[in-house]
Amino acid sequence: MKKYTDVDIVAELQKLVDSHVDSYKEDFDIDKRIIRRAAESQNPEDKTLMWFCRPHGTHCLNENQVFIQGTRDHNTFRFYAEQTYDECVARVIVPKAVKRGKVFGDVFEVNYREQAANVAQNSVAPDHDRLTFADGYVLEAPCRSSFDAAMALIGEHGGVKTRQTLPKDAEALSEVLTKQKSRRDRLPEADRTEVLSPLPVAELRKYEAVKKAHPDALVCFAQNGYFELYGKDAKKAAPLLGTKLLEKKVRGKPSMPVTGFRESAWVAGSHKLWKSGADVFLSKDGETFKELKAADYIPVGATLNVDGIKCRIDAVDFAADEVRLTNIEDKNRPIRFSESIQYVRSYVEDAGTAIYDTIPKKPAARESIRDKLKSAQKAQPPHTPKPQKNKGKDMEL
Repeated sequence: MKKYTDVDIVAELQKLVDSHVDSYKEDFDIDKRIIRRAAESQNPEDKTLMWFCRPHGTHCLNENQVFIQGTRDHNTFRFYAEQTYDECVARVIVPKAVKRGKVFGDVFEVNYREQAANVAQNSVAPDHDRLTFADGYVLEAPCRSSFDAAMALIGEHGGVKTRQTLPKDAEALSEVLTKQKSRRDRLPEADRTEVLSPLPVAELRKYEAVKKAHPDALVCFAQNGYFELYGKDAKKAAPLLGTKLLEKKVRGKPSMPVTGFRESAWVAGSHKLWKSGADVFLSKDGETFKELKAADYIPVGATLNVDGIKCRIDAVDFAADEVRLTNIEDKNRPIRFSESIQYVRSYVEDAGTAIYDTIPKKPAARESIRDKLKSAQKAQPPHTPKPQKNKGKDMEL
């Protein structure tokens, strides 16, 4: 068991959802809201959450309530350990702050079934419920009758905003929670390795369809806030992007090479790939996000003003970082020369889209006279001879 301090909590848990949850993944959207509220809360009792996932969903519970017998959080956490054989993965999370729209804090690994036994053994007895209504009114009532009492007051005070069960022995609960914290704080710090989230099989199939449609392009596939490249594309892209080549896990399949860049940096990332002379295709949510054709980076055949001189782009050698041009200002004395790709590209960008209109169109293939005659002959209606009238007498048989 290890701990991860000052990390993007949602991103850490998303990896587990991707690799362990098969259905009801939308449960995690509810968890995200709970996690954010905990980060923004000023109440220390809201700050520690117990989260776990299973093949058919996720749960995010308040640690304070988990260790009080009979609460919904307590019963939920124990249920899947005691009543099912579900494979569950659990974490204790402590949201601390919201930065740039992300919730940062600490994540602690725990063994779900061992922790469920720990909850069953060390929980304290409940005393009563405290309910806070939409208008701020607070009701304290016995646990068994608090629901009925709340329903009678909703019309006057609005819906119930929060519900908290208080323990009979607050000091005993505090001691239990202190021991839990001390135990997890002693966990060793996890190694900070750069590993992208696993790729679900369904997403792999979507990627394979996009790659099949664009076999010659470097396909950048949106996943968890990144544009990722896989396999041979990743091996080619990593040195161009200056990123590491990592391993991508695919559930039930061998892992594969992966690299990528953040979605927010798609302009810089895709341009690094594009200027290498590659077609680049960015796919997100099953749609084309951006497509960059290598032929458009330095358009061969186009006319371009380079440092005030009218030139024709003859060829591009990306490996040699060279563009071959011809000075065409004097048609009788064309002068050929070369410049770097980056230098010429700056003039292409200055010219804008108009430069692509200067590329000569390929002449249509000439049709031979024989082919024209054949086409004309096929177009004519078939000749049918006219019937001849019999000028003589009819013959009798």
